[in-house]
Amino acid sequence: MNPKETAENIVRILHLETQPVAVQVYKDRADLPRHPQNIQQNFCQLVSIARYQGRGNSSVADKMICAFGASCLGLIETPEVISSGKAALGVYTGNEAAAKNFMANAFKIGDTGKQYDGVMVKPLAEVDESDAPQAVLMYVNPAQAMRLIHSCAYETGEKITADTVAEGAMCSCVGFAIANQKPTVGFPCAGDRIFGGTQNHELVFVAPYDLVVDKLVDHLEKTAAGGFSVFPVPPNMHWTPAMPPSYTVQPEYLK
Repeated sequence: MNPKETAENIVRILHLETQPVAVQVYKDRADLPRHPQNIQQNFCQLVSIARYQGRGNSSVADKMICAFGASCLGLIETPEVISSGKAALGVYTGNEAAAKNFMANAFKIGDTGKQYDGVMVKPLAEVDESDAPQAVLMYVNPAQAMRLIHSCAYETGEKITADTVAEGAMCSCVGFAIANQKPTVGFPCAGDRIFGGTQNHELVFVAPYDLVVDKLVDHLEKTAAGGFSVFPVPPNMHWTPAMPPSYTVQPEYLK
């Protein structure tokens, strides 16, 4: 299934509010299909533009503000202030050991050094044969996430890793999916909500591009066939309600 058909079917089946977004990282910024914008923006802002407005954009580390996001994508080596936990101390944690553990638990490609020089973000529906995205991300509610988790488990039964740090989660999930070629679910951070416009009910789901275009729609349809893994989940109406006497059909009403 081509990317446009895949995106349309995912939106149709899951009733997504915004578009699935493809992410492609590049070793050399000279290979980016379009130049980064002249203003500095965070990665979550580019994703927001793609999923809400249907517009693709590229970026490089020197066009970003968020060092955490750039680290997650491997556009820079993770700075010492993050890897040591200093950035979390007194903000998310109460001591140095907890702060270091907190930051270590967020997946960052940059923990192994700078690996990429640029990133391109565009709606999945706009991907063409000349592209080679590594990951696809979508914002979902918990019930939609259930559907995606079941679909990913359809062939192997493997559980889906969840990012529960809730710091840099969207960027961290993208980095995880790119580096490990496995799907993951994350809880968006405050920055994603402030700068990326993420809504209170949204989770982020990221999967390898090949999994999405080769299998995801098929697995969404097959798991729905059982009648339980569906969205929206229909309420069970096969029961008799109790109502106040004044609203209840009385025997004399039936004479």
